[in-house]
Amino acid sequence: MLLRWVWIRRRTPAQDIEDFRNGQPLQVVGFTKSIGGAAVASVGRGKEITRTRQGYLRLAVGEAPVWSDRRGDRSATLRPPFGFKPTGGKVPMAPKFERYELVTADGTYDVAVPKKDAELVLYVFGPAQN
Repeated sequence: MLLRWVWIRRRTPAQDIEDFRNGQPLQVVGFTKSIGGAAVASVGRGKEITRTRQGYLRLAVGEAPVWSDRRGDRSATLRPPFGFKPTGGKVPMAPKFERYELVTADGTYDVAVPKKDAELVLYVFGPAQN
């Protein structure tokens, strides 16, 4: 996704998976409401909503995956065992992203990643057990 934003031809999921297997660390851009703690925004009259935050998922062989918010104020190291499954939810104003449920040892989180990066993320985390 980042490559496309700077007008570089998009790689295939198979190329990304091969690079990952060969030890190349990769970053996947995404959105979350829950990884690293919820960020709450006041909407008036005492009401609050959990806001969606943009960030990056760093994936590297032999290292724990790390989520970092775009602003750098929140990050979280994700611990195994992992599970990753689609929830079918749409991402407002981001039609090329899909919502997923990420299960870790510390809890279950929501995450939205680009549809083209989903195969790589599923390869790294594996399918969620029902």
